[in-house]
Amino acid sequence: MSLTARVGPPAWRRWLLRTRPDQGPAIRRLLGELPLQQMHTDDALLRFMDHFEALMPGCKLGLSLPGEDFGPARRGLFTACEQVPDCPWRDGRLSERPQVCGACLRRGQCRVVCAVANSPSLAMGVLSFDSPYPASGDLRQLLEDSARIVGISVQLLRYKREQQRKEATSQHGVLARELHDSVAQQLGYLSFQTSLIQGRLDQPEHLTPLVAELRGGLSQLQRQVRELITSARLTMDGRSLRQALADSVAEFSRRCIIVFELDNRLADDALSPPVELQLLQIIREALANVVRHSHARHVRLELRQTQEGELSVSVEDDGIGLGPASLEDNHYGLAIIRERAASIGAHLSIETIRPHGTRVQLNLNLPSTEQPQRRFDAQYELIADR
Repeated sequence: MSLTARVGPPAWRRWLLRTRPDQGPAIRRLLGELPLQQMHTDDALLRFMDHFEALMPGCKLGLSLPGEDFGPARRGLFTACEQVPDCPWRDGRLSERPQVCGACLRRGQCRVVCAVANSPSLAMGVLSFDSPYPASGDLRQLLEDSARIVGISVQLLRYKREQQRKEATSQHGVLARELHDSVAQQLGYLSFQTSLIQGRLDQPEHLTPLVAELRGGLSQLQRQVRELITSARLTMDGRSLRQALADSVAEFSRRCIIVFELDNRLADDALSPPVELQLLQIIREALANVVRHSHARHVRLELRQTQEGELSVSVEDDGIGLGPASLEDNHYGLAIIRERAASIGAHLSIETIRPHGTRVQLNLNLPSTEQPQRRFDAQYELIADR
């Protein structure tokens, strides 16, 4: 037999590869961490495969999922199988139990394949393992566990993407509605004012009040557009919620003569970053509504965390309250606040208070920070300890 006909490394190297005692436990630790990492980064699966191969020198882990691309190197692992009609993953014989690919074996490649555990919403995926030696029973069990956890991680990835898509759609809808209800209406009114001025060019004595009103409308429109841009670009920018709220109160204080009072007794780590950003948006929108419509002299912003684990946020002003006129002028702002509150599962109430003023009250049940960890531990405890 010629040297070019030999497949894989020599016997002594295959023996070393098969007997490393730290491979299994280390890989199971990777599996136990994978779903949690998937919640925080989109490339968790690719990093898992890289770490898997680093622990198994000379081996390759492949993953094929409909709609996912893990790069040319991973795609290349399945290129040779695309023209082979009797590959298990192509002819529908693939199951969650690892099996040797006979077609690969005939061309000198030791490959084990199994189906990625799926759900009705997850199309069939394939996990492959190429090695210079036949897979032992322990290794096949490890691959079966890997396929199961990879399937769960893919579901988490697609759920996260769907939530991001819904959030982006909601944000676009909010922006479109506010553009329609504020900027578009203001532009229509200014267009009407311009027509009046044009029709009275021969009556100079009537132009002064019209020009003054036009100038005031333009100033108001400029302010609304600036607020929309600020809202669209708003991020925490590395700040804590406490600092972001203080900055917002200072910003609104500079815009008007209203006195703002901030009483924040919420723990710094009480909320997740996405909820913090939504809460900041809700509070800013509530403050903007006060500045635009309330004619208030004083606003109190209060944040509390009860012993029962509930967040309470209150924005209270001493303005004109929620009369029919103010509701009509401010319907888009209130709708935006309600939509944002619903997106984080909060209960929102907006009411007139006596003798005068308005209160925006938000209540949100705060989840225990230990619950997600306990839930994942319950699912992967046996896998990580094998």
